[in-house]
Amino acid sequence: MITSKMTLAEVVKQYPQTIPYLNDLHLDYCCGGHLPMDESLTDGSVDLPTILKDLNRIVEEKVSESGGSSATIEDFGKLSINEMLNDLETTHHVQERDMMAQLEQLLNKILIVHYPHHGEELAKIHNLFARMKAELEEHFAKEERLVFPLMRSNPHPDKKTLAFIQELEGEHVGVGDMLKEMQKLTNDYQVPEDACPTYMQTYRLLKDFTEDIFVHVFKENSIVFPEYAEQ
Repeated sequence: MITSKMTLAEVVKQYPQTIPYLNDLHLDYCCGGHLPMDESLTDGSVDLPTILKDLNRIVEEKVSESGGSSATIEDFGKLSINEMLNDLETTHHVQERDMMAQLEQLLNKILIVHYPHHGEELAKIHNLFARMKAELEEHFAKEERLVFPLMRSNPHPDKKTLAFIQELEGEHVGVGDMLKEMQKLTNDYQVPEDACPTYMQTYRLLKDFTEDIFVHVFKENSIVFPEYAEQ
């Protein structure tokens, strides 16, 4: 049973089928999900009793046969540390690099085509995405060429490796803040009435990209890094 004393990170780790519900409410389970809900959800923006009721209803329902994020996280948690690191590199890193390459072209295209009517908001989105893409590319490089190799070669963590992991977690917070800003700038990925098919495609892909990053960061912050530190 999910209670108010649980953190959102604990909820997702035990019940990954709750991810779509939390995404819809913009509740941060990856970077900001490490306080009990009765401490973190107190600003009046959400009704905690309703959220607890909905979460418990979701976990009581049958998990879809298609699996999705739920099956992925459950399977991921059963891997060894080295297998987890390999999985992150061959799934999220590959997929998100591909998404970023597509989004860079799409955002530039709709910025040009729709500049007369939506130039101000699209320019902000275009600029934010460019900064986020640069930070993520540097972050992935640091993980793949420095921190993950250190974790593989030092199964029992030393202070140097743990310090690098703390740097990664700090960078996760920065990217998470950018994604939340992106959600606001796009009105939660709602396209304007005069949007063309490319505009719609761009926002759909931005939404998919955001949700993939959230799951990616959750796996690192709440599964891989804590398990490695315990060794």
